[in-house]
Amino acid sequence: MTVRVRLLADLPELVEPIGRMRCTEWGHDDNLDEWIATTAGEAGRDGLPVTWVAVDETGTALGAVALGPSDVPDRPELVPCVWGMIVHPGHRGRGIGRLLLAPLERHAAGQGYPAVWVLTGPPAVGYYERCGWQRTETVPAGTLLRKPIGRG
Repeated sequence: MTVRVRLLADLPELVEPIGRMRCTEWGHDDNLDEWIATTAGEAGRDGLPVTWVAVDETGTALGAVALGPSDVPDRPELVPCVWGMIVHPGHRGRGIGRLLLAPLERHAAGQGYPAVWVLTGPPAVGYYERCGWQRTETVPAGTLLRKPIGRG
């Protein structure tokens, strides 16, 4: 299977499938429209937020990840942060998450950020650590990890 990573802004037809995937993973059916609207709002191109989507050779969405301002409660200085990393359950363990993180990290470095942050919980903490992220602290909302990507 060939997987390409593209900007969601270039594939607006995938906003709804990504919103549905995120809703299935973290939400409830009664807030599907909210998940789709949130995903649409994250489909930027240059600044924050910006979203990348992994697609197969047929153009089917396999996963997505966004980069945005801090979503860590009371920590607005932790910029940029990973938002909404999702890989379709049937495609996990195939390196798609790493493919998604690569352009996210390049984009953040190109914008001059010295690091990228993520606030997450188990089992994702171990995943990020395997990808080279460093656990920095535990906060009430989860575990905070940092990935140095540039100078600083």
